[in-house]
Amino acid sequence: MGLTDPNLIESSGHAYERVNSVSPQQQHAPNLLAPSHYGKDPIWSIAKDEAIRLCRVYDEEIGMMYPMLDIELIVERANKLFNSTENVTGTGSSDRAKLSADKIHGPEIDILKMILATTLTLEGDGQSELGSALFDTVRVAWENKLGEPIDIQGLRLLVIMAQYHFQQSAENQAYRTIGLAARLSFELGLHRNNVLRRNFAEPDERSWALKLFWSIFVLDRRWSFGTGLPFAIQDADIDPLLPEPDGSTPYLTAMIAYCRIASKVWRTALVGAEGEGEVQEDTMGYLDYQILQWQNTIPDSLRFYPTVDIPDTGAPSRAQHRLQVLLYLRMNQMRICIYRPVLQSATRIMENRRYASVVVEVAKDTIRVLSRLNQTTDIYRAQQICFNHFLLSALVALYLGVTHAPLEFNQTVRDEFYMAIGLVGSFSAQSYVSMRLWQTIKEMKEIGPKLGLVNRQALSDAIDPHSSAAVAMAGLAGHRVDEMTAFPVTQGPAAMTQTPMNGQQMSLELTNLFEAAGGYHNAMVPSSNQTVDHNHAFAGGQGPMNHSSNGDGARGAGPQGTDREFSRIMQALY
Repeated sequence: MGLTDPNLIESSGHAYERVNSVSPQQQHAPNLLAPSHYGKDPIWSIAKDEAIRLCRVYDEEIGMMYPMLDIELIVERANKLFNSTENVTGTGSSDRAKLSADKIHGPEIDILKMILATTLTLEGDGQSELGSALFDTVRVAWENKLGEPIDIQGLRLLVIMAQYHFQQSAENQAYRTIGLAARLSFELGLHRNNVLRRNFAEPDERSWALKLFWSIFVLDRRWSFGTGLPFAIQDADIDPLLPEPDGSTPYLTAMIAYCRIASKVWRTALVGAEGEGEVQEDTMGYLDYQILQWQNTIPDSLRFYPTVDIPDTGAPSRAQHRLQVLLYLRMNQMRICIYRPVLQSATRIMENRRYASVVVEVAKDTIRVLSRLNQTTDIYRAQQICFNHFLLSALVALYLGVTHAPLEFNQTVRDEFYMAIGLVGSFSAQSYVSMRLWQTIKEMKEIGPKLGLVNRQALSDAIDPHSSAAVAMAGLAGHRVDEMTAFPVTQGPAAMTQTPMNGQQMSLELTNLFEAAGGYHNAMVPSSNQTVDHNHAFAGGQGPMNHSSNGDGARGAGPQGTDREFSRIMQALY
């Protein structure tokens, strides 16, 4: 069946602009013109050279991590598709207009469309009208095939659809879609070594099938951790004899080993995420050891050394450097997950001060790496949806530390906190991460009085010498902040909208929460009725993190009194 086979034609009612070829550095989706000027299938809105460029960008930004497609074959088929219409109809002929007025489908064409849609959305910071139109044409065709037997091409298509949802910041939808792909991979027997060998006799076909299955495995773990929902593929489901991909996929191979450790972290370290039960010190130490050992097994070509300046030219390439940073940040993120339970209460921090210091230092390291990446490359800006998960995880760790042990951590995390605040300012207001963060800010403001958090304007009329410094700190992340608007009196929880106006609004709200939790004035200069135990570094008396007294002299609901509610709110960001 040819790429322009009339049996693939289907009528539709949309029309879009033909996009001109642009440079590989383009970071915005093309604009669309009036629909009356163009045909009905949105793929004809894209010039051949632009389609090929988008395929190359997809391979560099996504395909190198999850190598389930032969990009050269995709480019070859794209060339054939666009060349066939030019050869048959001729440039500018009425026949081409008639052909482009129809919607085309087929396994290869639908995969090409989803690659284009995903890359357009990635370059459009999560939004692309043309990408959405391409996705809609494929979605309808896919839904019509749900009752039919699945094949490898259909499974590949579903995985790219999941990647498309993730680039839209629809992580829940990505999680659902990759979960469906996981179950369909079971139907194909990709998880069983003997079935795989029987169904894919040719070594090359079997190799691609293995890469596809392990890509699904890694993506399932990745989005399960991102959403806090269970894995679709359990370790026990996979045949122990099932081979892993060959040496041509070092990143994927490293991530498979990483995800196996992640399973253990999910079962053990996250049990204490709500602040209940005892901290399992031996288990945490062993899991941390495993992650550090995993990092030592990463090939030198993918090893990242944060203390070494990023070179302006020469090796590593941009793509290689991005993979290096990703693996390093994934190591940090897993270490944060392992040790974060010790930050759930002041008591836990006092009992596990060494571990608390470790997790805070790891979180600070993550923020420094992201800030440096943003200052020196375009990698962070090109993949904010991916990197912002690391940023959010690190921010949660810092905030937990400062809230429960302000004197211990308030001053030591300030530089990194304001680096992170500068990066939060660039968040898209509609992204999945932003919505989670905004909901947490609203709930924190609601329980703030119970926690003893006081808005910084109510703490003292004295001039805070750190306000100007805080504005300067944000500049370390490469973002300009207006000091006149950096510390306004923020809205109460009832007045806050369902979604933030922009990233800067979230930055300002986070700044005020951080200042209240850390208690600049009282934490650094204890009042006359405030007792400070420097061995445990916790504030008492009537400071911003005080345990207030009621009329009977009983201690009210301070941070320790509301640990469960506080932990529940913070858990939504994990």
